Amino acid sequence: MDKFAEILVFLCVVEEGSFSAAGRKLSRTPSAISKIIARLESRLAVRLFDRIAGTIRLTQEGQRFREHGKKVVDAMTEAENSVTPNESEMTGVLHIHTSLTFAKYQLAPLLPLLLKRHPSLRIEFIIGTDRGDFLKKDIDVAIHSGSPTELSMVGKPLFLRRWIIAAAPAYLKRNGVPVVPDELHSHHCLNFTVRQQWNAWTFIENSVPKAVNIQGVVGADQGELLRTLALVGLGIVRLAEFHIAADIAEGRLVQLLTDYPPATQDMMYVLYPPGKTLAPRVRAFLRFLNEHFAVQ
Repeated sequence: MDKFAEILVFLCVVEEGSFSAAGRKLSRTPSAISKIIARLESRLAVRLFDRIAGTIRLTQEGQRFREHGKKVVDAMTEAENSVTPNESEMTGVLHIHTSLTFAKYQLAPLLPLLLKRHPSLRIEFIIGTDRGDFLKKDIDVAIHSGSPTELSMVGKPLFLRRWIIAAAPAYLKRNGVPVVPDELHSHHCLNFTVRQQWNAWTFIENSVPKAVNIQGVVGADQGELLRTLALVGLGIVRLAEFHIAADIAEGRLVQLLTDYPPATQDMMYVLYPPGKTLAPRVRAFLRFLNEHFAVQ
C-alpha cells in the first residue's frame, strides 16, 4: 500500500472513530485496518492513536498528522479536478473525422445540445470518406461506415445505415420508372468515385441476393454532390436514408424499387484510440454519441 492510501485509511479511522467502523466503510477487516495503522506508526516512529479500554484517541502527533494529511488529500483532489473537469467545464478542441453527409445531416443538428452541455468545448471537423491517420491529422474521434480494419483503434457500432434508391420526378418523367433492378442498366445512375463497393447496388429478388454494378456517366467522391445531381434530374442515386429522407418526404425525390430490399446493410462505427486514459472531451463525446445513436 502506498503512502497516500495509508493516509486515506488513517483519516477514515479518525472520521469513523474506530478501526471496525473504518473497516466497514472501506470493506476491510478491523485487523487489516489495525495492521495498516501499525505499519504507518512504525514508519513514522510515532504513535498516532492511544488505545484505551477498547477505544482510540488521537495523540498530539496524530492531530498534527491529521491536519497535514487532509491538506495532502485536498491537494490531490484539486490536482485530479484540474484535468477531469465537470460537464460544464469541459474544454479543449475535439477533432472529428467523418464524411460531409454524416456531419451535415446527423451531427450538425445535435451540436447545439452538445455545446449547451459543454459550453467551453470547441469542435473542428475533418471531412473525408477515407479513414484518416489519427496522428498525422490530429484526429480524436472518427465516424465511418464498414467494419473497422484499424487494429490500433477501438471500433464501436453506432447504427445501421439504410440505403435508398431515388430519382427526381423530372428525370422519371423523361426516362421512365425502373420496375426491376436489372432495368437500372438502361438508366443514368450516379455513382461514387471512392469506395467502389458502394457502386454495387444490392437487392433481394425472389428471395435471392443479387447485385447490380453501376457504371454511371457522372460520379463524385461526395454523397452531397450526388444528391444535388439527382435533385436537378441528372440520374438515379443510391444514398443513405438519413441523407435524402427529407427530399423524399417533400417530393423532391421519389423512392424507387421499394419491393426489392437491399441485400446488405452498412454499419456506422465510431473509432477512437484504445485505453482508459482518453481525454475528457473524447469520453464526453462518446457518451453523447451513445445517447443518440444506440444500436438497436
